[in-house]
Amino acid sequence: MTLNSIRTSAYCLLLFISASILALNVLLILYSVFARYILNHAPIWSDELSRYGIIASVMLAMSCAYVDSRHMKVSFIEQTVTDTLRRLIHLYQWLVVLCVSLFFTYVSMRYSLSLGKFASMSLGVSKTIPLLSVPIGFGALFLMVLLKGPFPQNVKRDTAC
Repeated sequence: MTLNSIRTSAYCLLLFISASILALNVLLILYSVFARYILNHAPIWSDELSRYGIIASVMLAMSCAYVDSRHMKVSFIEQTVTDTLRRLIHLYQWLVVLCVSLFFTYVSMRYSLSLGKFASMSLGVSKTIPLLSVPIGFGALFLMVLLKGPFPQNVKRDTAC
């Protein structure tokens, strides 16, 4: 199994899970609107579950956005410097994102676990459970940054997952 196949498999898995959570979230919101306006009975748990679903979907999709270079960045400096300096800039960016994602994985994991004694308002579960999507998302970003490496490949992705 090559590094490229591991990266592609992880990318496809994260994208599939993120899209699935987003699709379930759309269905949940449609059910909530139907229940509120047609049945005159709004489920109180749907708003909170929808909020956590959006957070989980975005946290998992951000690593795919990084791999595809669809994140926000200012790249005009990279286009005006020599190849050696451009490689140093890419290495620096890679190290910063790697370190920051690892730091946020650690901090958000500690925070999520510290909320274990509190229950969410309408779901009635420990707040740790839905908030674990944040450290999982940052951990996935760390993994994908590590797998991508510091120097971008000029390979376009033509196939869908």
